[in-house]
Amino acid sequence: MSWGGAAATRPVKHVGAARRVREVDTRKNFSSEENNWLCPTCKPKIRNTDNTPVRYSHGDPNITLRKKGSSTNLSVDITPKEAPVTSIEVNRIMKKQIDDLMRHLNETLANYVNKELKAITDKIEGLKASMSFMNEKFEEMKTEFSLNTKVVSNMKKENEQLKASVKDLSGRLNQMEQQARSSNLEIQCLPEHHNENLVSTVMNINRVISCNLTEDSIHHVTRIAKQNPSSKRPKSIVVQFSSPRVRDNFLAASIKFNKNKTIEEKLNTALLGIGGKKENVFIVEHLSPANKALHAATRIKAKSLGYQYVWVRGGKIFVRKADGSDYKFIKDIETLDKLQ
Repeated sequence: MSWGGAAATRPVKHVGAARRVREVDTRKNFSSEENNWLCPTCKPKIRNTDNTPVRYSHGDPNITLRKKGSSTNLSVDITPKEAPVTSIEVNRIMKKQIDDLMRHLNETLANYVNKELKAITDKIEGLKASMSFMNEKFEEMKTEFSLNTKVVSNMKKENEQLKASVKDLSGRLNQMEQQARSSNLEIQCLPEHHNENLVSTVMNINRVISCNLTEDSIHHVTRIAKQNPSSKRPKSIVVQFSSPRVRDNFLAASIKFNKNKTIEEKLNTALLGIGGKKENVFIVEHLSPANKALHAATRIKAKSLGYQYVWVRGGKIFVRKADGSDYKFIKDIETLDKLQ
């Protein structure tokens, strides 16, 4: 820079944004403006305020040297290394970084949430499929259960019908069996002997009870097996007569013989001429197995309820609680259960 002359070389101010150089008039006061210059080259140096004289390196200090080829206007291109960073720029950069970070965070969260949601969605779809399968199976089971319920209901009805039929058939069979025994009598508690003549035994009883029975009226006589093999009672004797009328006459004679007699005076082995301990002999109707079981159960319950009389007439069982009271017919086990 040269001093003197009409036109001196003007200092320049560096503008960072446009990166250009403009001229400043040296005749104007630009001291305040210099302080705001940013370019290190253009910014004025801090002057030394002491009184040290200035040393010139060349020539006379009173002589002003001019450079050849100088001109009144000079343009200088100054290329700064980097534009200055302002607070606005910092805010912009930080905002951009925060936006990028938030965008990355949003993408990461979105990817994570989508991944988790996909897994949950897959599980839900699996549960829906399972529920659908279970619902189908439940409907099948429900339909099958409904059908089975109808089948069971029908089977119950059929079972009730079959039970009624079996009961009716059992009653008819029992009646037929009892009817087949209408000419039979059973002699109980008569001691057994080897080589015994049962026909002679029956005729001997006939003589004792005064029945007027002929031997040809007896069709068959035999001992039958015990219902309880462990019982010490002898086997009963079954006598088949020629007709129910003959059987009834023989039974009526035995009842008449025992009537109004004590236990010791009633028909017994001593009266029949059988040696050994005196035992009572009983003559009853020959009952079917079902009626015999019913008769035994009736005797047990009648005793517990205080009934005084239990008897059989024509294969039927009757009970009477006391003299003068009405008799009751015990038809089957159900009737016996209702006995009071």
